Amino acid sequence: MRSTVASLRLPVSGALATVLASLCLGGTFLTGAWFLPALFAVVVTVGVGEGARRLSVPRPLVPVAGFLGLLLYLVVLYARQHSLFGVLPTHETLDRFQALVRSGRQDIARYAAPVGVSSGIGFLVTSGVGVVALLVDALAVTWRRAAVAGLPLLALYTVPTTVAPDGVGWVAFTLGGIGFLTLLLAEARERVNRWGRPMNYIAPRPNWSPDVETAPLAQVGRRVGAAALGLALAVPAVMPEVDASSFGFAGSGFGRGHGGGNQVKVINPILDLGKDLRRGANSEVIRYTGPATYLRLVGLDVFSGDKWGPSKYTVSNQKNNVERGLIAPPGLGRETAATKQQYSIKVFDLDETWLPLPYPTRKVANIDGGWVYDASTFNVFPLNRSTRQISYDVESLAVNPTVAQLRAAPAPPDSLNRYLQLPAGMPPVVAQTAQAQTRGLATAFDKAVALQNWLKGPDFVYDTEVADTLGDANGVQAIAAFLQSRQGYCVHFASTMAVMARMLGIPARVAVGFTPGTLDPDGSGAHVVSLHDAHAWPELYFAGVGWTRFEPTPAGGRVRVPGFTQGAGVGNNDTIRDPQATGDNQAQPQPSQQATRIPQGVQPALTPPPRPRATGAGTAGLRLPVLPMATVLALVLLGLVPRTARALVRRGRWRRATSPALLATATWEELRDTLLDYGYEWQPNDPPRRGTARLLDERRLRGDARAALLRIASAIERARYASELGAVGDLRADVETVRRGLADGASARTRLRARFLPRSAAAVSAALSERLADVLDGLDALGSRLRPRRGAG
Repeated sequence: MRSTVASLRLPVSGALATVLASLCLGGTFLTGAWFLPALFAVVVTVGVGEGARRLSVPRPLVPVAGFLGLLLYLVVLYARQHSLFGVLPTHETLDRFQALVRSGRQDIARYAAPVGVSSGIGFLVTSGVGVVALLVDALAVTWRRAAVAGLPLLALYTVPTTVAPDGVGWVAFTLGGIGFLTLLLAEARERVNRWGRPMNYIAPRPNWSPDVETAPLAQVGRRVGAAALGLALAVPAVMPEVDASSFGFAGSGFGRGHGGGNQVKVINPILDLGKDLRRGANSEVIRYTGPATYLRLVGLDVFSGDKWGPSKYTVSNQKNNVERGLIAPPGLGRETAATKQQYSIKVFDLDETWLPLPYPTRKVANIDGGWVYDASTFNVFPLNRSTRQISYDVESLAVNPTVAQLRAAPAPPDSLNRYLQLPAGMPPVVAQTAQAQTRGLATAFDKAVALQNWLKGPDFVYDTEVADTLGDANGVQAIAAFLQSRQGYCVHFASTMAVMARMLGIPARVAVGFTPGTLDPDGSGAHVVSLHDAHAWPELYFAGVGWTRFEPTPAGGRVRVPGFTQGAGVGNNDTIRDPQATGDNQAQPQPSQQATRIPQGVQPALTPPPRPRATGAGTAGLRLPVLPMATVLALVLLGLVPRTARALVRRGRWRRATSPALLATATWEELRDTLLDYGYEWQPNDPPRRGTARLLDERRLRGDARAALLRIASAIERARYASELGAVGDLRADVETVRRGLADGASARTRLRARFLPRSAAAVSAALSERLADVLDGLDALGSRLRPRRGAG
């Protein structure tokens, strides 16, 4: 019975280490539905492997048996209906597995962590944890290399470290560390048990306990524990921060959190509207019931000079859940008239990062999945759902300020200063034009209306075919070119007005979404929004009213000019547009059977502005994720460690050789290391002369190499035994001559190994290990002296 327990100690410790390490994944998911399938994957994999060992299966086949056990478990759990007799895998089973992998990867690339546990994500987690258990069992139990088994365990930690909102919590980290130390100590105990009872073993007297418990084993355990904790603290400190875009998950919303919230780092979302408006097909993407309204996808509040983009948001999955209601719209006062409006919205084949909503939304209901919002911009994004084929109900506000309220708006608070920020080096023509068009106007509102009406006036032409002159950019150079050409579409109009407003001291940002669309001719009262309704517009802030939409784009019936700007008596006033009128590129909406994703990202404008670059799916395949490249780079750097260590040792030797005697000693040490690099073992008992003769005979060194070797041997003998050393010559050059002679007689493989993986570099690791062991021994001895003696007498 006791031997059975002892034989199970190591596999059970390996399984426990895997399970405890997997707890670090908890912060990556919304629920714990992933844990039990992963737990049983570990049990099945380790159990089958242990059964194979007890049946005396050859050691190389034990991991194969464990893999087959894991495979059958995955078949039963995820592909029972696609297998023979519900257990045996077939080609349909493999197809099912491939579909699950694709689905899981799509979910990972689409949703923000923490995510829901879909079937695809569940399959990836269960199979991944099972493979880690298989590797740990093979390394720690089958091949008795428990320390190396820490590498697959470490792989589990890389997932939450890079994508989970709060990384790895200290509880999960501690439990994982305990599991790994338990595995190491279990292996050490197995080794001690195999040694048997020591020959000088004396049974202790009753009630006696040693001052230092099981000294060798305890000492090893403390060394391992201290080293492991040191590495655990040192490695994260030197690792660079990594965000989700490094892993090819652009737009996924993965990020790091602080203060209990999830900081969502998002990609630049401003649409390639020119391409959409120039596209021939005008697919129906949204249908909604309720008053005609702009549907806003995202507010872009950061202007870098090259483009507009969203800032990083910090949200709480509970506090910022849209179904619990959104906070009061920023800046909206009670004196401003606002009426509630109800909408039912259906999104078709539009795969977007943000949820289309009227602004300002108060609450979203009857929506599938988890959706959260940023309190400053009201951008709404998913935790575990796509916008494609989704329906939801919305309660929003129709804000109806008066011209008097807008003119009387006080100065914005200092908390909105970030909405006034502009990069250095703005083209002077932008500020000059803004000042010229608003000269003599006293209020911020009058200046905003003047800018809107000037841009909508006869001096500007709405033209989507500006790719050859402006491209689809929205940065400062594009704005300057737009002011010169006076031709562009909504991106150029909106960006120009927002930048000019900031120059005039008015907080501004750019919103991206859709114009109200057209009434469905079937008489149902529903509005149909098509791809050609994609639009960008500026939002300006006025205290007491909040963020207010303006419409500077002269796009005919597609756009709707806010009514409060009509009676302002400023500039070139237009009449109110009919939101139900058909727009440019008129076409009957045709439902698309294929998902349509609005291309994201606008290319930075240069001088002269470049032609637009293909975006969307066309470039997604060309975007290389950083993780594989970083992995390759890490492996290359790791491969350079031995060579670097060897070079540092060599440089240190020559630096310390400040006298002929020290030079002779350093040269001899360098020669011995060079010989080791080329696979020659110097006999420890050989003095320099005898060892040199043996080397010349075995490696057949001739000519300059032979003469150089003899000079080195003579120099070290004289340095050791002669009363006067005399001249030693250029010993560094002699070592290099011997090295070339060794290389000439060696194979290509030996030369490469000596160059990139020198054997002598192991001495550096051994020396560092000895010094670390000495430090740990000192700490261990200090602890023994400080520990109170027990059982005295």
